[in-house]
Amino acid sequence: MTFSAPHAPLWLKLTLAGLLVEALILGLLVFSNVRLTEQTLLDNANLQIHSAVPLLNAALGPPLMQRDYGALHEVLAEAQGNNAFAYLVLLDRDGRRIAAAGFAESRALPPLDNIPGAKDDPVFDTVIPIFLAGTEYGRLRFGMNVEYLAQARAHTIRQGIFAGLAAVVLTFLTLALIGYWLTRRLRQLTEASHALAAQNFEVALPTPARDEVGLLASAFQEMARQLHSRITALRESEAHTQTYLAESEAEHARLQALLSAMNLGILFVGADGRVVYHNPAFNRLWLIPETEVLVGWPPREVFAHGACQLLQPGRFAEHIETILAGREPGEMLDIEVKDGRIATQLSYPVYEHGSHFIGHLWIYEDVTHERQTAEQLLYLAERDSLTGLFNRHRFQIELERALAETTREGSYVALLYFDLDEFKAINDHFGHTTGDALLIRVAGEVSGLTRKNEILFRLGGDEFAVLLHYADEAQALALAERIVRAIAAIPFRFDGRTLHISSSLGIALYPLHAADQDQMVACADAAMYQAKQAGKNTWRLYRADLDTAPEMVNRLSWNERLATALSNNLFELHFQGVYHVRDRTLSHLEALIRLRDANTGELVAPGQFIPVAEKSNKILEIDRWVLAQVASLLAEHSDGPAIAVNISGRSFDDPGLPGYIADLLHSRNIEPARLLIEVTETAAVSDLTDAQRFIGALRATGCGVCLDDFGAGFASFAYLKHILVDTIKLDGMFIRDLPHDHENQVFVRGMVEVARGLGKRTVAEFVEDEATLILLAELGVDLAQGYHLDRPQADHPALRQGVEA
Repeated sequence: MTFSAPHAPLWLKLTLAGLLVEALILGLLVFSNVRLTEQTLLDNANLQIHSAVPLLNAALGPPLMQRDYGALHEVLAEAQGNNAFAYLVLLDRDGRRIAAAGFAESRALPPLDNIPGAKDDPVFDTVIPIFLAGTEYGRLRFGMNVEYLAQARAHTIRQGIFAGLAAVVLTFLTLALIGYWLTRRLRQLTEASHALAAQNFEVALPTPARDEVGLLASAFQEMARQLHSRITALRESEAHTQTYLAESEAEHARLQALLSAMNLGILFVGADGRVVYHNPAFNRLWLIPETEVLVGWPPREVFAHGACQLLQPGRFAEHIETILAGREPGEMLDIEVKDGRIATQLSYPVYEHGSHFIGHLWIYEDVTHERQTAEQLLYLAERDSLTGLFNRHRFQIELERALAETTREGSYVALLYFDLDEFKAINDHFGHTTGDALLIRVAGEVSGLTRKNEILFRLGGDEFAVLLHYADEAQALALAERIVRAIAAIPFRFDGRTLHISSSLGIALYPLHAADQDQMVACADAAMYQAKQAGKNTWRLYRADLDTAPEMVNRLSWNERLATALSNNLFELHFQGVYHVRDRTLSHLEALIRLRDANTGELVAPGQFIPVAEKSNKILEIDRWVLAQVASLLAEHSDGPAIAVNISGRSFDDPGLPGYIADLLHSRNIEPARLLIEVTETAAVSDLTDAQRFIGALRATGCGVCLDDFGAGFASFAYLKHILVDTIKLDGMFIRDLPHDHENQVFVRGMVEVARGLGKRTVAEFVEDEATLILLAELGVDLAQGYHLDRPQADHPALRQGVEA
């Protein structure tokens, strides 16, 4: 900002005025002397007043802030006692009297004076604000004795009144006018400075003029603007700082609460090797009182202080020293405690700004429950839930291991395969409860006959196997004889009658009869059927010369054909629609597997190869192949219908299948409800516990579950409440010729009512005519499928274009 030069200097104006006054009233020196004397006395009075203000402010500020009225009265009384003050009255911010000295309460406060000693008043009445830490807490009204000023003034005036009365009056008026004219803007600037001190930036400033005062006013105005801007910036900065501080404190509180609520034990050890932080979970894990503060302790003393007794304390101490000596992440360490608990330790180096090492973060977790759960899950994955024997999944593992060891060492492995004769008839006549009890009894009896190198498995249903490591033919034959005799000797009572069962057992030896795992199972299975052909209740060692019946040859050749089909992609899927009975709109598709014969190119029905696949491990591979193909189709046709997939009962022994399905859906971004899983009732009921666990895992993925062939097994209604499925598919034997079979109509109506009462949908299969479809609608069936509505086809129209939901 620039300023123009002043028109006339202030000093020139003052000089001219002085010369004019001097020329006019040169003889009034006496009056000047009076003024000089009076001014000196006034300055002394003002100095006395100004010197008293900070003392009063300092003495009254703290007790006024604390509202200590007793102290206020004492301060005022002491100040009034030295005769410098005629009275003192303390007012709060609202103007109410709160303390006084030398002044009656009923008396009104006198008006304020501008100049000490004015109008011969012996008391100068004024007021001052009381501040503390920049905050005004009240005002002090007081009267100061200035009687001496009046006396001095009167004495001086009397001396010069006769000599220079006229000159005094003229000089006084002249100087008063000049002073007012010169100082009025300075007075405004003074008031403005006080207002700025009170942070009032809206105060009016003198109008800029072309003299020194005008320049001062302009500079003052610019200073006020700059000051206002900087104070505003400081306030904003302070507000941001307070916000950041509050956020930081809140974040610290949240972090503290999070660490305190964690079940993981946290121990932070600084670069100096001493504890910086630990949370309550760490104290609990090491059996240290939660109220005990460990900050500043060396780690070795912390662990020694805990009540935990480790199984390997030396190994743990060595591990701690190794971590403290380095700056690399430590490997997970299992810490075993004598009370049976297991904890893990992880160590991470902590760096500030990426390079400055500040300490180690140690994380401890009590994994006792997780390890026990893992062991339990492993047990369930490898054990048959009914008998407690190893299941088919473990059988495949043990057989593969046994054959590999035998190949290296040149020994023999024997496989005994047996099932119970007429077990299905027992289930159908006496119920699954009786059948289950019988299976448990057989498992117990045969387990008592096996030795250390002989492992008994339940493969599913009434099928069992015994694997003999390092066994020759004589040992296998002897055990087979004991098993058959022991089973035949088992009595079971029903309705007061004692009944007996029998078994058929087949024996295969490796490498005498088979060259690989699948062939070993096939030979043992074939030998079991040779025993059945020999009249049952006996055993047979596999004989290739007797294995010439068409079904036996077919069974042995199918293993190779299935392996070829999987490796050469000879399987294919056909799709059949499932429709709403009421409006006949498409609900979803069912995927049906077919096998293309490598030689003839013709399709092979699943009934020919599925039973053989279920005897070996191939069915699990086939199930996964079907699921992968269906998942690809669902991902490709995101607006297409849901697809149902049939899963073999053997998959109940595959603990990884639900996870495999979940991974397929997640990796392809498929809505889980678009994949339906069908399991047969007979498979579910024969292994009820495994089925419940398997179906529960499937439902957890979000897939729908359907119970296929419902009604084919015994006591279907009783087991339905234990199997948590969404849909039941009525067995086809109830649907064929339904319009002409009154008994089947009664069965279907009953199954529909039970399903509806349990909140489950019903599906009827094998719908082959219009009359059946109309009757199903009358009986309340929800969905239907069959040749009357749709035939299985590889290129289904619903996968070529959008469908009506």
